[in-house]
Amino acid sequence: MQKSKKPQRIVVDTNLWISFLIGRRLGALLELFRNIEYDFVSTQIMRDEIHNVALRPKFRKYFSEDAVKALDNWLVLHTLNFDLDDIPQRCRDPKDDYLLELAIKSKAIYLVSGDDDLLDIGEIEGCRIMTFSRFLQEVGLF
Repeated sequence: MQKSKKPQRIVVDTNLWISFLIGRRLGALLELFRNIEYDFVSTQIMRDEIHNVALRPKFRKYFSEDAVKALDNWLVLHTLNFDLDDIPQRCRDPKDDYLLELAIKSKAIYLVSGDDDLLDIGEIEGCRIMTFSRFLQEVGLF
């Protein structure tokens, strides 16, 4: 009997989720993610950050609260959730440390971000950190 291969894991940075909410392209992003053979990972910290950023006055004009709820619902239903306890400092911006810890704890192979503090790290414990456009190239979508 052939052993089935577990899907590889991906962390998507909060800034990417917010960018797709702003551009009203979240549906297209989620459809894209449904069509690739990867598991997406999240943590409550990420979901809280998305919610807090989305509620800032400068972003409220770009999308509805329903869109934020839909994203949160998708993250709950379609990602592997990880609890993070002790989060060591690894990044110039301490607010990004949880993403690195999530990538390590989940054994993700990609952390997709537009954040230079993360992109400058390049790789951590086997997880490659890259932009969304580079990720699309890596998985053969563009």
